Amino acid sequence: MIDFIKQEQYPRLLAEATPNEKCLPCLLCEPVCPTKAIKVTFNKTREDYGPLRPEMKGNIAIDAEKCNLCGRCAKFCKAFLLLDKDALERAKDPRNLVPYEQLLVDEELCDYCGLCVPLCPEEAIKVEGEPLEVPEAEKEFAGKIEIDQDLCIGCGRCAEVCPYEAMDIKKPFQGDIKLVEKNLVRCDPLGCQACFNVCPAKCWYVDERGKAAPVKDQCIFCGACEKACPVSAIKVERSDVRHTEIKETPWAEEWKQAISAIKTGERLRPDVSGAVSPPDIERSPLQAPEKPKIDPALLRLVDEALSPLEALLRKPKVRQIFEREPAEGASRKIVERLHKDEAKKAAATGSSEGATQ
Repeated sequence: MIDFIKQEQYPRLLAEATPNEKCLPCLLCEPVCPTKAIKVTFNKTREDYGPLRPEMKGNIAIDAEKCNLCGRCAKFCKAFLLLDKDALERAKDPRNLVPYEQLLVDEELCDYCGLCVPLCPEEAIKVEGEPLEVPEAEKEFAGKIEIDQDLCIGCGRCAEVCPYEAMDIKKPFQGDIKLVEKNLVRCDPLGCQACFNVCPAKCWYVDERGKAAPVKDQCIFCGACEKACPVSAIKVERSDVRHTEIKETPWAEEWKQAISAIKTGERLRPDVSGAVSPPDIERSPLQAPEKPKIDPALLRLVDEALSPLEALLRKPKVRQIFEREPAEGASRKIVERLHKDEAKKAAATGSSEGATQ
């Protein structure tokens, strides 16, 4: 099967995230990428330097004012525990992208070796104890960051969460996104969420007014939200499009027009003034359908057969069975409930007759 996206003769959008020389790397950008395009790995852990020394005594402290929750120490040693923020809460508000809530230390897993101290870029870790002797050549703790550019959409969330400005972003579109105030009064993000659902960058949140709002720095100006909004409360304007070269092909001019339409919003329409319409075909009007005759005796038998089910079908639990169970399973369970109801009625009738006698 031909993958047209990878064919050079077809232009495609360009979006890119590239780590620069400031990248450590750390663990902040990988979990915030909406398309899972980032993968971070490291060359060593504490276990590579031998087992823990349980007899060692000491003290370890983290300066919470300095720590930016980059996670390098947690990736190196199991004694450090990064507490993740609640995933649902993170999704609700993309304005604060840091994926972690707190860094803790389990001192039962720490032998105060001190190897974590030089790993911290903020000098937030202090260790007192007997350091582990390691040859200088073996101390290097290096990481590698890989970005799948086929998955990257250029939203810039990785750059926004990075405390070191270590990610360079090239968005596929340049432009602006605005909210149409006169239509925003009808916005109901608790009931609609169309913009939330279609946004590839996951940049929407509910603002202080209770209305949907985007984080503009994370928006790629694709326009999906504008098309999806049922109350026309979103306006996306594009001033430029980044794309691969348009090759000299028979359809090159059409590609140029299509890309121009992305910026201007105006698309050329084919000239259909010379089109020939077929003659109208005379059709005889259809006769009104004949109402079927209803046999009163048969209708009475059907009503008698369904009457035991009426009360049962009004119960919410039975409705859930209809909606969630396969047809055969639902039929079996409803028949079982019907028999139980009949047995209860028979038992109630028998007890009332006994009390009367």
